[in-house]
Amino acid sequence: MTNLQVVTQQVQIGNESDRLPAYVAMPAGSGRFPGIIVIQEIFGVNTHIRAVTARIASMGYVAIAPALFARITPGFEVGYTSEDVELGRSHAQKTSAPQLLSDIQAAIDYLKTLPQVMVFAVTYDRAIIPLLLLQLGNMLRSYLGN
Repeated sequence: MTNLQVVTQQVQIGNESDRLPAYVAMPAGSGRFPGIIVIQEIFGVNTHIRAVTARIASMGYVAIAPALFARITPGFEVGYTSEDVELGRSHAQKTSAPQLLSDIQAAIDYLKTLPQVMVFAVTYDRAIIPLLLLQLGNMLRSYLGN
């Protein structure tokens, strides 16, 4: 397993009228790398999701985690208490499937210059996997869990 040096940054994705923050981690140095989209859990792009994103980058990928709840609560990130779970579930219920797919497409568009794009899903809801499969087909690779 590769353990490359990683650089991280916050970026804005989407079009000019509909911007969304995302956390990006990539191997340091020059080169082209495959892209992976890390889909947040109900807890937002928190410490855990940023660590997962950086770990993926250390293996030779450019990883991006779009902040899917940013339209509801900018900067949303919580821990793992029962109150946090309820808050995260509330945010998930307020997020529509078309908006999720649009945001994930914005992350894909951000990575389009890379030689390969696939989706690595750490997801808050297994129901999104069939929606992604319909849109992304064989580019989808799913991992549910830590």
